[in-house]
Amino acid sequence: MKPLVYYMKRYWHLYLLGFLGMIISVGLDMMAPQITRRIIDEVILEGKTRLLLSLVLGLLGIGAGRAVFQYIKEFTYDYIGVSVGRDIRKDLFGILQKMSVDFFDRHNTGEVMTRAKDDVDKVWMVTGFVGILAVEAAVHTVMVLFFMVRLNPLLTLIPLVALPLIGLCAVRMEKGLGKVYDKISEETASLNTVAQENLAGVRTVKAFAREPYEIQKFGRHNRRFYELNMKQARILADHQPVVSFLGKSMLLGVVVAGGFQVMAGGMTLGDLGAFAEYANNVIWPMEILGWLSNDIASAFASWRKIRRISQEKPEIENPAHPVVLPEVKGEIRFEHVGFQRDGHEILKDINLVLKPGQTLGIMGMTGSGKTTLVNLLQRFYDVTEGRILLDGVDIRDLSLSQLRASEAVVMQEVFLFSDTVSENVRTGRKEELTMETVEWAARKAGAHRFITGLSQQYDTMIGERGVGLSGGQKQRISIARAIAKGTPLLILDDATSALDMETEGLVQNNLKETRGCSKIIIGHRISAVRHADEILVLRDHQVAERGTHEELLRRKGEYYRTWQVQSGQLSERREEEEACR
Repeated sequence: MKPLVYYMKRYWHLYLLGFLGMIISVGLDMMAPQITRRIIDEVILEGKTRLLLSLVLGLLGIGAGRAVFQYIKEFTYDYIGVSVGRDIRKDLFGILQKMSVDFFDRHNTGEVMTRAKDDVDKVWMVTGFVGILAVEAAVHTVMVLFFMVRLNPLLTLIPLVALPLIGLCAVRMEKGLGKVYDKISEETASLNTVAQENLAGVRTVKAFAREPYEIQKFGRHNRRFYELNMKQARILADHQPVVSFLGKSMLLGVVVAGGFQVMAGGMTLGDLGAFAEYANNVIWPMEILGWLSNDIASAFASWRKIRRISQEKPEIENPAHPVVLPEVKGEIRFEHVGFQRDGHEILKDINLVLKPGQTLGIMGMTGSGKTTLVNLLQRFYDVTEGRILLDGVDIRDLSLSQLRASEAVVMQEVFLFSDTVSENVRTGRKEELTMETVEWAARKAGAHRFITGLSQQYDTMIGERGVGLSGGQKQRISIARAIAKGTPLLILDDATSALDMETEGLVQNNLKETRGCSKIIIGHRISAVRHADEILVLRDHQVAERGTHEELLRRKGEYYRTWQVQSGQLSERREEEEACR
């Protein structure tokens, strides 16, 4: 993320236009008390009524001019603020897209959403409307004091004494607010996370009757958020009345002291009227100091959090000079691959070879490292030992775009976008796939029949994460998406677990007939991997058995026992043993 000044410099010409509008507007403000002075001294006291019309028209002209230049200032700075916010949010989202998977392992969704939305909004307010208002308050105060000194230097001492007191009060308030803003921002992220998780998992919440617990959990964070905002309100309430009291006291002091000078002949009544108007004009910048300090402190706290997120370096990056494969054939090699994370060993000394066009089956108990193999192959993480080769090249030497464009993956946890069925199938090659290819892929995945039964068929909108579809239907759309991508390597991570046996058999036969790509099939069912050219059985994070279906059955090891359980032979044998007893 670039410095904040970089984003503001893009609009320097608009900043200049808005600043000129503000200067002219403030200048017109300074002229109004001078006309008031002439109306009092020359028209009312001296009876020069012929001047009244021109002076009144002058006031109307000042009012009209202020309206025009205030509009120019406010619209320009609002436009700048929104544009800066758009640019920052665009760059931040781009940075988030480049982050490795480990980043999202460490940062929850609510926190990231808060940075990209709420914190950016606070920053653009300061670069636009709030920022120019702070500048206008300063310029307005300086110009008012200048004209007050010209009218009566002695009387100007009263606002000069009040200004430092109000400034001190504002500084104390800003220090107190600064400590609260960081905590409010953090609690906002936590509150968003709790709400997002609850809404995303609403079916699980209801299925387990967790509503009271979730309400209590949300209530704790909501209470903390309330307490922090009340603390912020108390700090403002402690200081704002003091600021207001000092401003009104200053105006009263000006009127009383000025009245004595008028009676003593030291200044005219018109001078006092103009001076009182200037004094009244200098109050509003003082009164909004707390509000401005509040917003500015909040914006800088938000910017620090945005910068902290953006300065994180992706764990997985493109090589400086990537190797470019002219054509990916789909040969995969794992050479003594090991992987550890947070001090825990997940994979150990994995060796495998998958030739182009072959199928590799992988089985193993939950937690044995099957999905980790897929994550490593996609470079979501890098191996800690050994290396993975694609067509003889270490995947760490390939660009991420070529590597991931060569793979089509059906994830264990199916994710569908809130879009039409056809757009979900097109995800891998959105601009290239024709409707004929989409339908072909859906037929291969056994999804065409139920899709044509939907209200709008392939144009049917599906809900967030596939809400409205069964687990099996979502899996079949996900398989169609992978097939439609047409890559040299097809990976199915437990992709048929939600399918009935008949549909699974249909999908498996269609996949078996799919030529021109290497396949890695991860599954718990032997039916999913039995036709693979080689089957690996993982246990204790390493390869325990390997071979074809027939070879593994002959060895009568773990694969054989799994086959017995799934085929029903083991239960039948136990029933016979129980009967013999």
